[in-house]
Amino acid sequence: MKALLKILYSLCWSNAYLILGICMGLSFSLFLIPIDVDKQHDIVESFDHSLNTLEDIDPYEPRINTDSKPQQIQKARKAFVRPRYYSTELGIREKLFVGIITSREHLHSRDVALNKTIAHIVDKIRYFISIPEGTKPNVSFPGIVGFTDTRSILKPFHALKYIVDNYLESYDYYFLTKDVNYINARSLVEFVNKITVSQNIHMGIQSEIDTYCSLESGILLSNSVIREMKNNLDWCVKNAYSDSDDVNFGRCILHSTSMPCTNHIERRNLTFVQLKSTFNFEKDFAQLTEQNEFQNSVSIYPVYDHKLIYKFNMYFTAINSIKVHKQISDIRKVISATAHLGPSNQRNISWPIGNQPGNRPLGRFDVLRWSYFNMSHVFFETDFINIQELKGDTKTDIDNVINTAVNNIISKYDNKLSFVRLLNGYLKFDASRGMDYILDLVFNEVATSKEIRKRIEICKPLGKVEIIPVPYVTENTRINIIITIDLSKKQDAVNFIEHYSQNCMEKKCKTYLMVVLLYNSDSPSKGKGDVYLDVKTYISMLNEKYKKDQSKITWLSIRLPVNVTSVDLDPMLKIAVTDLCAKKFSSESLILLVETGTKLKIDYLNRVRMNTINRYQIFSPIPFIEYHPDIIYADEAAAHDEVDVNSNYGKYDEQNYNNIAFYIKDYNAMRQTVEANIPLVRSDKDIATLLKLSKHSPVASLFEMYVSFSDMHVFRAIEPTLKIKYKDVNCDDVSNDNIYKNCLKLRNNHLGKRSQLARLILDYQSYQT
Repeated sequence: MKALLKILYSLCWSNAYLILGICMGLSFSLFLIPIDVDKQHDIVESFDHSLNTLEDIDPYEPRINTDSKPQQIQKARKAFVRPRYYSTELGIREKLFVGIITSREHLHSRDVALNKTIAHIVDKIRYFISIPEGTKPNVSFPGIVGFTDTRSILKPFHALKYIVDNYLESYDYYFLTKDVNYINARSLVEFVNKITVSQNIHMGIQSEIDTYCSLESGILLSNSVIREMKNNLDWCVKNAYSDSDDVNFGRCILHSTSMPCTNHIERRNLTFVQLKSTFNFEKDFAQLTEQNEFQNSVSIYPVYDHKLIYKFNMYFTAINSIKVHKQISDIRKVISATAHLGPSNQRNISWPIGNQPGNRPLGRFDVLRWSYFNMSHVFFETDFINIQELKGDTKTDIDNVINTAVNNIISKYDNKLSFVRLLNGYLKFDASRGMDYILDLVFNEVATSKEIRKRIEICKPLGKVEIIPVPYVTENTRINIIITIDLSKKQDAVNFIEHYSQNCMEKKCKTYLMVVLLYNSDSPSKGKGDVYLDVKTYISMLNEKYKKDQSKITWLSIRLPVNVTSVDLDPMLKIAVTDLCAKKFSSESLILLVETGTKLKIDYLNRVRMNTINRYQIFSPIPFIEYHPDIIYADEAAAHDEVDVNSNYGKYDEQNYNNIAFYIKDYNAMRQTVEANIPLVRSDKDIATLLKLSKHSPVASLFEMYVSFSDMHVFRAIEPTLKIKYKDVNCDDVSNDNIYKNCLKLRNNHLGKRSQLARLILDYQSYQT
């Protein structure tokens, strides 16, 4: 025991400083701890308060809720962006997609026939072909889809993969078929419109195996079945070991949905007609039409001759036309029978019954014009034309209307009348209704030769309005502007360039300006004697000023032949200048031809970009031209700097074709077409050759050349921001009689409105007296 105490004592003695430090640290810690007497008192009070009854609890006592504290930072919610169309947000799909599995060899025959007979009825149609890489199909029409994998056994699955990737969210039903049948598209659309989209659909006619449908007749699949097949597409491709497309495709559907092929659903049958191998249209068609299955058929197969497709389509179209006319007749009878049940002020039945009643003018300015016509001319068609010859489509239309009315009267009177002549004719166009005609016709009785007059009212209602799809364009395209000037327009050119620099170069618009300088045959073009030296100097100064903005103006010098000084009135000279300018641009360049006296606006340039479509459409705006300033500003102190769009100051000139926009590629294609009639100008020396055609010019403008020799669409409309200052028109140097007459007409129409000119004449007559 003593030994143990000695050992403990020695250890304590050797660590005496450590033990002493620990004791002092604990003492100081206890001494520094604060004693909160009030808090202790509150705790005791709160404990005593909790023992009190519920009546003593203060309901307004504030309480601190520490549950779920502290809260985590929540992520900011993204703003909800609505789709462009409500159908996208609601998941509304179009009804029917048709896919034709075909080959490149039959595009020009069977597929063209199918495209002409069903493409305008179904929502979407695509033609699937196998085509080696680097080759093109032998025809060109919308909807051709080519697969570089030439294995025919996989073509149906390539088509399915294309549908899944591009149109899975867009359609309720998909009709896949080969190109060896005629599709009665109206019956097919009517069928899918009457069945529900909430169930799986796998319909067709059974092939060699009962559970599989035949692709030759066509297979109708719902969107839900296509989605199931999407998940098993790899399995379907790996198990496509049969030589029959029907078996491979049917195996894929059966594996994905466990649904066998059927031709009926919801007590509705999808009817197919199979033709015999010995079918002869001339001999067997009459017997075929007696079958109920044929009348209600959706698909007729096999059809290897594309002419049969047109013949079947003609029959079903005629049947549908008879059905539609009967429905219209029944609806008109119902309208007539129930008209007395409506409000007393709305019991008048429009004619034709069921059609729009037409425009009801709110004032005298809204009254639509009735134009008088005879067999050869129309009178007072517009405010600016007194008489105009009937020709082209207008002549054909009026002749057709007269013939229809005459045949109707003769048939109504059992051929007892014979047509003599048109006495009077009136026509009116109503944008809410269509074309209305009133005809006064003279007939003779065949038996007595007595003259009989009949007044006939005819209406050609407007058809269904359709939205025409056009290629996509943007407002980012660079516009290459071309302006042509001669010696008489030097100051006008400087003014135009000045406004161009302010409106386009300063604002950094994506534009490029080329100034075409026309030199007379004896005008100097170099050195200080250059007749356009001041214009070139001004252009160089602007190029240096806006060099950093990559905005540039260039000029092109053209030497005119002898005795030619102006480009305004000769269309051949304008075409020659355009030929020479076109060589300076690439094929994808957008060209805008403008004239002096114009101030370019950004809105106008954007409309040029949107309305000029490569390989599809050209654009020729109708400008607002100013009348003669001495006439329109006679009662004012000074002329206006800006042309006001007002009938007292000017008018939209429908005969002005000087402003036109097009792509160089389209222009070159059109010039190649017409080169035999209008030679292409490749240098200044070729201008004289082209001008020989001026006396017998085949076209009156570049616009007319596009209309006559190109299949491009032409868009022409008024442009409020395209305003042109008044210019004197000189007709003395015109050699062509037609151009001279048009020149005089142009000069007279640009003077002022008729009331202003009449006032000048009256003032002059009173001054003389």
